[in-house]
Amino acid sequence: MLGILGTTALMLDGSADDTWGKPRERAVLATLVVHANQVVPVDKLLKWVWPQDKPAPANPGPTFHTYATRIRRALERLPSPPKLRAAQGGYRLEVDRSSIDIHRFRDLVADARTCADANPARVIDLVERAVWLWRGEPLADLASEPARAFRERLLHNEWLAAHTIRVRALIDLGRYDEAVTALDDLLADYPNDVHLAKLRLTALYGWGRIPEATRFYIATRKRLRGDGEDHAAELLRQHHSELAGGQPVPNPPRPTEVPHQLRHDLPDFIGRCEQLAALDEAAAGQSGVVLLEGSGGVGKTALAVHWAHRVRSRFPDGELMVDLFGFSERGAVVEPAAVVDDFLIALGQRPDQLLDQRQRAQLLSRLLAGRRTLVILDNARDTDHVRDLVALLSSCMVVVTSRQRLSRLRVATGARRIAVRPMSPAESAELLSTHTSAPIPDDHRLVELCGGLPLMITVLADELAGKSVEQLDEFAVRLNRRNLLMTVGEHGEGPPPGEACFSSSYRALGQPERRLFRLLALHPGPDMSVDVAYACDGRTPAQTTRSLLALAGAHMIEQADELDRFRMHDLVADYAAYRLDRDEQAETREAARDRLFGFYIAAATEAACLLYPGYLTPPNQPTSDRLPFLTPTDALNWFHRERTNLTAVIRHAHETGHHDHVWRLTDPVATFFDRSGCTIESRAVYSLAASSARTIGDPGGETSALVGLGMAEITIGAYVPAREHLEAALVVAERADLDRGRTVVLHQLGQLAARQGEPAEALRLFERGLAIAEAVGDHQGVSWFHVAIGGVLRTIDRHREAVEHLHEARWQARRLGEKSAETHCLLELGSISRELCDYEVAAAHCESALSMAESVPDLAAVARACVALCRTNRDRRRFDAAIRFGRRAVEVLRGSQNLAGQADAAEVLGDALHAGGELDQALSIWRQAADLHDYTGAPGRATGVHAKINEAFQVAERTVPLARADSAGHDFVTDPPQWVVPPESVT
Repeated sequence: MLGILGTTALMLDGSADDTWGKPRERAVLATLVVHANQVVPVDKLLKWVWPQDKPAPANPGPTFHTYATRIRRALERLPSPPKLRAAQGGYRLEVDRSSIDIHRFRDLVADARTCADANPARVIDLVERAVWLWRGEPLADLASEPARAFRERLLHNEWLAAHTIRVRALIDLGRYDEAVTALDDLLADYPNDVHLAKLRLTALYGWGRIPEATRFYIATRKRLRGDGEDHAAELLRQHHSELAGGQPVPNPPRPTEVPHQLRHDLPDFIGRCEQLAALDEAAAGQSGVVLLEGSGGVGKTALAVHWAHRVRSRFPDGELMVDLFGFSERGAVVEPAAVVDDFLIALGQRPDQLLDQRQRAQLLSRLLAGRRTLVILDNARDTDHVRDLVALLSSCMVVVTSRQRLSRLRVATGARRIAVRPMSPAESAELLSTHTSAPIPDDHRLVELCGGLPLMITVLADELAGKSVEQLDEFAVRLNRRNLLMTVGEHGEGPPPGEACFSSSYRALGQPERRLFRLLALHPGPDMSVDVAYACDGRTPAQTTRSLLALAGAHMIEQADELDRFRMHDLVADYAAYRLDRDEQAETREAARDRLFGFYIAAATEAACLLYPGYLTPPNQPTSDRLPFLTPTDALNWFHRERTNLTAVIRHAHETGHHDHVWRLTDPVATFFDRSGCTIESRAVYSLAASSARTIGDPGGETSALVGLGMAEITIGAYVPAREHLEAALVVAERADLDRGRTVVLHQLGQLAARQGEPAEALRLFERGLAIAEAVGDHQGVSWFHVAIGGVLRTIDRHREAVEHLHEARWQARRLGEKSAETHCLLELGSISRELCDYEVAAAHCESALSMAESVPDLAAVARACVALCRTNRDRRRFDAAIRFGRRAVEVLRGSQNLAGQADAAEVLGDALHAGGELDQALSIWRQAADLHDYTGAPGRATGVHAKINEAFQVAERTVPLARADSAGHDFVTDPPQWVVPPESVT
């Protein structure tokens, strides 16, 4: 059979091969097959065979004669070869019509149409045989415009029509699943074909997949309206017909009444400018769906009603509104059938009892078709509650309010989602002031207690009506959130509005979600990760995740700024705590609390071990096989995310008497705080840890916490309380005979003495501690004591001895992998080299220290390295580099509570700026440094800075700034002593 329905001019009876000639010859043969038994003039052959962008032969006669000769030879291979004759200035292919696949295809399709009504199974067989003849793109070798137009007509008018006949037959036989599959393939190529869309709608209804049919209808009709209203209206009629089950529905008269069902607008409506603007934008087309979603009491209904009153002039055919009672305490949920009847009555059409429910629904849809009507479906339970109603109201502007996130409805209808969140403090204060007729500031406790929920503001305002400002303040002092929820507004007419609002949402949850909601109240922080939720819940992560998403969908919790974190509104959290106390057994609460504490301890310990290789884990720490990080970077990010939560959990454990958890969690958390500049938080948690350890009689924990407390006080310059804490720690360690405790205390007491300018006392304490550390085999302590001794010896110019101790310290640190100790070693070695004028070696040591401090990470060490590099580059007269490192030191410590470090950084930056000729900036930063030195109890340092300021003023008029290094960067320094060892020679 000669084929044009597949690759050009191939034999479709299985005898196809590559001997039909070159592409141009095959194109000529294909054109002749298309016009079989007709004379095709040469000029027509030229138009079909040669594309417009290709040059045609100047003398086509001889060219086509050659092609014809070759084609005849190829045709002779067939059993009954067609005849190719030259005639009337062209060529004619004389061939039996039945031997050409397109004619065979058309015959089969014609037979299928003939028996379509009587024998659908026969129709399917015939069409499938016809379609089998298609082996690819028709006339694939022809790129001309006539060939392209022929292909398009063939595909749309005949190929698509054949498939449509087959689909109708499948539907007639009840093979709806096969019909839908076939239509999905066809609609992928012809998405705007209304006939295919109508068939798919019929197949889905026949298959019983009503929700899917509704979604398909809404989405397709919306798309078709872009091509004009005719096709959209045709699909609408088909939808109505399917809704009515094929039963005729009377053509309705025009509505006899224009409904106005809006509730009264609030005279004191306040705020919501952003949401009102979003509603205006969504209603620009006067039809569509908008979802107002938010928690109970947040003001969704008031917003919808207020906006509807503002724009009612845009909807001259009226407004329909119904409360669906989706979260009714009485369980009186309004079903869609009742809504249809109520809307029919509002439009002046008493429901005809002879019509079934589907016919009444279709009647409502046809009544509203083409009319500009606003519909508010208030308080929907979920997507299933309103999906069919929304489908009926496709020509209206529909606003749906719900406490549930209606994700499926949004996907099905393309609805715009507008989140209704709590009011801002300013809006809340304005609303409360309006109700109470008393001026209430934004930061008033009553504003904070209401949490931005208009319901609670209104309830509270009713309670406070007529009270003076002084009485309001007194009432605010006595009121807490639990009382606001459970007592305010209770007047013997049912539960208080606050409790009723949240109870209805709570009871709509499934049992697993209620339990998780209660247990999440145990978490004391402002937000929580999914890992914390897993720990509270105690079920599998998959089960907990499902419940979390359900709670988020019900707006009982909300997504925080990160995808895997959630938070509760303050009032919702108090309600969760109320349900926890009321509905959960004490054993369950304690087990969940233990899991929560255990997770945080295990995670913080593992994070500290990853970040700080020398970190010593306290004994018997809980472990977990489900931690939220794998690398040091993950661990650092986790600490930063959980920073506030960690402090809150430690405080909560202390307040609830879980003292063993307090110091165990404090140890790794405070390690992070110390190295991240969070000294105030560090001091707070160490104080709690010391109290808890003392309560349970744990001398090791108490010593560790008191030492940490002393370190924090040293960092912020509070030397008197620092000494008190450290001496108390030494007493506890001596009494309990804790060797490591003694060494740690002695190290910090030595640091304090060095800070206070007592090098001899510092050396005595460090040497005493070193002896104990060596005796008990505390290699880490040995390393740190050598660092400390080297640092003190440097300050009293005993450089040779200092270097010996520092080399020993560095060797011990490298052996232990203790990067922090090695970092401080390098900084001390760098300082010695700078003091001995070997600036290149000094810079190399400090740069290595900076790199190592960044890898730990240790912000205090990073800042100290930058300070050292600032000094070194200033001495090298490389002022730009000095200023750059000085600014970085200040920036690193900005926001930290390391005030002593900030003072040092500011002072050396001022020195670099002054040396570089930036006098005004130097004076400004020096003044800040002097203030910080004064504040941290270092008046001598402050006096020194003030002397620099005075001297700078005195010489400003008669001197010029120090000269910068020459263009080659050369400096002139004295040769360093030969015994100062370069940085890379220590192994």
